[in-house]
Amino acid sequence: MKLFERIKQGAPKDTPKDTPKDTTDQVVGGFAFFLSLTLILPTAIIFLGVALLQVFDSDISSVCLFLGSLTVGLAIAQYFIRDHLSVLVHEWKHEVVSSLVGNRNKRMEINQHSGSLQYEYSRATAHYNAFIALAPYILPLFTFISALIVVATGGTNRAFALSIIGVGYGIDLLLNARDISPIQSDISLIRGGFLVGLAYILSWNALISGVTLAWAFKGFSGVAEQFELIATIFIHLYSAVTGWEPK
Repeated sequence: MKLFERIKQGAPKDTPKDTPKDTTDQVVGGFAFFLSLTLILPTAIIFLGVALLQVFDSDISSVCLFLGSLTVGLAIAQYFIRDHLSVLVHEWKHEVVSSLVGNRNKRMEINQHSGSLQYEYSRATAHYNAFIALAPYILPLFTFISALIVVATGGTNRAFALSIIGVGYGIDLLLNARDISPIQSDISLIRGGFLVGLAYILSWNALISGVTLAWAFKGFSGVAEQFELIATIFIHLYSAVTGWEPK
């Protein structure tokens, strides 16, 4: 059976605000985490719904090109990003998010089928621990690299964009899903348990999928259409609650 990582992380104690902590296997996920879930889930549904409509509105050759590229990405992840390399990518995603929020990373361990990251955090960054724990399942690393390639080459060739983004998205799709398990401590140690962690992972991946598909098939105008719909819904909700009428 494949061994699953137990990420080592700190837990805040009654010490000065900026004193780092470094313990292991603590339940993570507070108010900010659950608030973000309530916002991301409906947004993800809307973004993905709009994106799928945009895909259905595209010509069949573009859809086939993207699906073919997606299959190539899935194959790359399945047959080439395995064992030590797979664990390295997994741990590096933890490390990226940990560094971005201001933590000090101490030690990374990479084995053939398991790994861990030790980092120190303070009270000021404690509320990011749940996001760090789930980073390997939501961070679109290869999709982001593909997007940079498309932008760097001008982004005017839609067939090229669909091909490159499809490959990157396919890699991320498999890597983000491959290690999901009830015995994976990254997810099981989320406050509320595995189902809450899974809901967060699915919500983020739906949101990322929506943005990726919209940009791949319709460019920036496709993403703008999604944000425009979100803004319209927000205005209507605000108007219904407060009675305010837009002029």
